[in-house]
Amino acid sequence: MNDYIDLDALWKVMVASLAVGAGLAAVFSLALAGLSTGRPAGRAAAGLCLLVVAAAIALGLYVMLAA
Repeated sequence: MNDYIDLDALWKVMVASLAVGAGLAAVFSLALAGLSTGRPAGRAAAGLCLLVVAAAIALGLYVMLAA
């Protein structure tokens, strides 16, 4: 179709970024909800959620800064 823009790759990037962006926001909100309960199980789940968010941030930085 278009020689300048690979629409198939653009579609894949858009879907992946939307899924990861919304997914990380949902995981972070679960972490905040777990912290607000005050129960030990909620805090443990919140810690796990925050570790997932931190790992995603570290992976994103690694991919962007890799040469």
